[in-house]
Amino acid sequence: MIDKFKAKFVEESLDNVNDLEEALFALENDMQSKELIERIFRAMHSLKGGGAMFGFNHLSEFTHHLENIFDQIRNNKLEVTNDLISLTFSAVDEIKYLLDKGDLTEEEDLEEFNSLMEKIQAFLHDDGAPSVSHKTSSSNAVDDNSDSKIYLISFIPRENLLQNGTNPLFLLDDLHALGDGHSIVFTHKVPPFDALVPDYNYCFWQIILSTSEPVNEIKDVFIFVEDECDLSIEEVGKGSFKLTPPIEKLIESARQANSLIKSSELKILLNKVDKKEDNKSSQKAKSGTNKQKTQLKEHKISSIRVASKKIDELVNLVSELVTTQAQLSVYAEKKGDSDILTLAENVQKLSRQLRDNAFEISLIPMQSELMRFQRLVRDLSKELGKETEFVIEGGDIELDKNIIEHLTDPLLHILRNCVDHGIETPEERVAAGKSPKGNIYFKAYYEGANVMIEVTDDGKGIDVNAIKAKAIKRGLIHETDELTQKEIMDLVFTSGFSTRDTVSDVSGRGVGMDVVRKKIAEIRGEVTIDSQVGQGTTITLRLPLTLSIIDGLLLKVGFNKYVVPISSIEKIYSLAKEQLRDSFNRVVVIDNTQIPYVDLRDVFKEEKQETTNIQMVLIRHENKRLGLLVDEVLGEHQTVVKPMGRYLQRHEVISGASVLGDGSIALVVDTNRIFQFSGGNNSGKNN
Repeated sequence: MIDKFKAKFVEESLDNVNDLEEALFALENDMQSKELIERIFRAMHSLKGGGAMFGFNHLSEFTHHLENIFDQIRNNKLEVTNDLISLTFSAVDEIKYLLDKGDLTEEEDLEEFNSLMEKIQAFLHDDGAPSVSHKTSSSNAVDDNSDSKIYLISFIPRENLLQNGTNPLFLLDDLHALGDGHSIVFTHKVPPFDALVPDYNYCFWQIILSTSEPVNEIKDVFIFVEDECDLSIEEVGKGSFKLTPPIEKLIESARQANSLIKSSELKILLNKVDKKEDNKSSQKAKSGTNKQKTQLKEHKISSIRVASKKIDELVNLVSELVTTQAQLSVYAEKKGDSDILTLAENVQKLSRQLRDNAFEISLIPMQSELMRFQRLVRDLSKELGKETEFVIEGGDIELDKNIIEHLTDPLLHILRNCVDHGIETPEERVAAGKSPKGNIYFKAYYEGANVMIEVTDDGKGIDVNAIKAKAIKRGLIHETDELTQKEIMDLVFTSGFSTRDTVSDVSGRGVGMDVVRKKIAEIRGEVTIDSQVGQGTTITLRLPLTLSIIDGLLLKVGFNKYVVPISSIEKIYSLAKEQLRDSFNRVVVIDNTQIPYVDLRDVFKEEKQETTNIQMVLIRHENKRLGLLVDEVLGEHQTVVKPMGRYLQRHEVISGASVLGDGSIALVVDTNRIFQFSGGNNSGKNN
């Protein structure tokens, strides 16, 4: 059971790390933002508390010192600098590693951990800042603030507190981070040295704290140890706290008597507030409590965390339901029973709604992955001595999680090339009349049933002449070959092709863009390049929304059935035999528009048959249109796309298969590839 909770902690911690990293990027552009500093502090606080509870001792210790840095920034004792942000980014990497590995045991890991800890502690000691809480002193004072309250906190941990990795001193630091106060430690239960048990806790504490934070913030400090201690939080006054001689005497008396300070005695010493003001504050607190109770009563859970495996199982079950529904429809048509037909139609409607809901659940925003891309651009730019800004548009676009998983590596390759090949050094950019800082634009948007992703840089661009010369040298093409600019650009996707003559840690090995095309093709997507020398390069990815179920049009060609995605279909025409006979160069004129076409009998090697009327399905891809000649259009079909076997998985225009209601198989046509197969680069033109 503990492993289950530990895994949940790691998953939630990774969310905290992503939030932390996102806040760091924002802080780099706005170093004075109190909101961002507070956000970073809270993320570290959550990581530290959970880490101690679940045995991530190195993580808890590490984030504690980081938290101290940002605590001092919150209190205007340190300033945010570029060096601090770079150090914190390095710390984020270490936190991810600690969440993956747990406590470190390898010597190399420990050396790296200790080295980073030394840098953090050195940063804390700069400008005279201490490495532990700096707010505890014998004479603390804060500005008189009517919103501040004084609390007496009694914290009595049980003996086994240390055994789950909790360090009570860290909790005291967290308390003092909320305001000003004084800690009193009681040590009379500590046994003689010979009787000491190393992992037992014998001390307990009382803390007098003045803070403007709500009492829930104090409770949150102890959220991970509330079942392992006796905790009391009592309000004893208002305003600022000063350690006056009478209070010092009260503390000393309690220590000598080995007994806790009584809140009533402390109240008498602190009670200098006018009774009317006190009553007013009491009413305000009461009102706030009532409001909080109302909010708690009205609170509803708006979202839940679900394991990825469960979503996959749900989608698979829905896919099977769609197939079963198709079988029911076929059975109802055969029987001709009106009641069964009505039932089949209702099941079809319900299965379609369930399908849509299941897919909405499986969609996740791209923003979840964009942080690592932003980090890559930042770190690689610094490594190469370049200045680059990464601009994101459409990060809230949602995609099937399986597509996003396959998309990460291609996008990493593309962005690495943008920074290394595309963006120039500041000196080169200034010499070219550009701003010293380069830009990489990431844009995602919907286009029909597809998601388009454009990655654009304003760098040096791609020289088609250089690509052609390199391809000739490599023997990929001949000098006499006449190629269009697009065909030359496509050479970039050839395995092993690189314009670099030298190999670096970043590029030049001839791997990358061929991997991009291969990975994108595996998820039924496409990748294209457009570039202008001196102005930059745009790489465009066209991706399907989902891989599992599509709305398709069922067609018959010869003795076989095929499915074409409805999202790519524009119209369906019925052609007379004479129209094709009078056509020239496989172009037919319909409504004064020239439309190129391809006969699917030729594509799938089916025998020719004489027929009077021929049906043509007009498909569109970008600005291109192409007609598909088929024998018969059978109707709309919810298609559960299954992967192909090894004999057909390399077929040029087939992307999957589907089981029909009668048990037969229909092959799914990839309309994007059929344009390439047919050479259908012409768009319909008006006469």
